[in-house]
Amino acid sequence: MKGLRPRRGLAFAGCAFLAIALGGCVPLSTQPSPHSAPAADPARAAGRKTFDKWCGDCHGTPSGPGSLAIQRKYRGALPAVLEQRSDLRPEYVKLVVRHGISFMPSFRKTEISDADLALVAAYLAPSQ
Repeated sequence: MKGLRPRRGLAFAGCAFLAIALGGCVPLSTQPSPHSAPAADPARAAGRKTFDKWCGDCHGTPSGPGSLAIQRKYRGALPAVLEQRSDLRPEYVKLVVRHGISFMPSFRKTEISDADLALVAAYLAPSQ
């Protein structure tokens, strides 16, 4: 039994090192976000701020419930994180936000104003 303890200790030390070394790591997406660069104009910055406030918890990370639902729906054919998409049209974003889809609730104008929704839709739209 005593002969096994050094191995167990070494294995424990190795696992502890990996846990500490990887503790701050988060899964990285394989696709860079076309929206990750700092917003150059005030409207884009406002769209990002509104997205972060209202949408980011569910759609801003791969582990968010909205991202997981998109991943299941499209089976990886499209990026699950909305900011990585290049196919979102402003009209579609507005429609889904106002009416909801699947388990995503709708958002009233008293929650996200038409002006703020237009900023989010423009923020998520592909760059021209």
